[in-house]
Amino acid sequence: MNMIILISLSLPALIIFIIVYIAYVQSGRILNRKNTRRQISVYPDQFKVPFENVIFKNKDGILLKGWFIPAAQESSKTIILMHGWNMNKGNILANTVFLRDKNYNLFYFDFRSNGESGDGKTSVGYFEIRDAQAAIEALQKTRYEAAREIAVYGISMGAAVAIYEAAHNPLIKAVVAEACYYSYEKVVARWAKEHKRAPYFPIVALTLFFARKRLGVNPENFSPRQNIRKLSGKPIFIINGADDMLAPRRDARKLFAKASEPKQLWIVPNASHTEVAEVAGQQYKNRLEQFFEKYL
Repeated sequence: MNMIILISLSLPALIIFIIVYIAYVQSGRILNRKNTRRQISVYPDQFKVPFENVIFKNKDGILLKGWFIPAAQESSKTIILMHGWNMNKGNILANTVFLRDKNYNLFYFDFRSNGESGDGKTSVGYFEIRDAQAAIEALQKTRYEAAREIAVYGISMGAAVAIYEAAHNPLIKAVVAEACYYSYEKVVARWAKEHKRAPYFPIVALTLFFARKRLGVNPENFSPRQNIRKLSGKPIFIINGADDMLAPRRDARKLFAKASEPKQLWIVPNASHTEVAEVAGQQYKNRLEQFFEKYL
């Protein structure tokens, strides 16, 4: 009987310990993705375009790798293209490489712990901003004449990074943000619910708490919702799938409402997360071309 009482008394504490432990482990997985990277399967030579391999380091000393694809004719305009979470530069190449023929230089790179880049702490935005900053610095140092005018394109996490960097870097002239999340905390909670069936309270809330402690900053401060107003009149094109469950269209509309002019919003019917290009086809290419032609 005494043993049963002891077990009963310790059960709430045991449950709390398990919940806290799970949240702590999950926060570590957000910040360390060494064993989950996708291998690159799409390369520029498959599209018969010239390219140069680019290698550079960020401020954390992590080696990052990219591709520089020169425009069909000599150009001073470069678009920096940023992939999403658990993606790589090859995943966005097929749907954007056509811009080379529209006379834009294209610069693709892998964020840390993705594709061909070195391992490092990840954060769904905060650390990746440092990678984007390093990419722009590398571009300016090695290809200044080709990058007198810079625009950024980002998809999913890359869109969040693109908005933040454009809001803080005067070199960037225009932004395309596709499948962009509105809030760091909300996208983590949405992902956890969809993939892990984890409730926000207490699991996700504790996971976010531990992530903040490990990062030493609140990543929510780097979210698009906190920074899109800081674009201060830089043109932005927000693209979203109507069926996107991770970055839902209502979030795209909220970002659009916060952005200042000039701005464009395109919600594509029947498109899920990061699938707009496949669903919209030639219209997708036409809209990107029109935006960059107008603002870059």
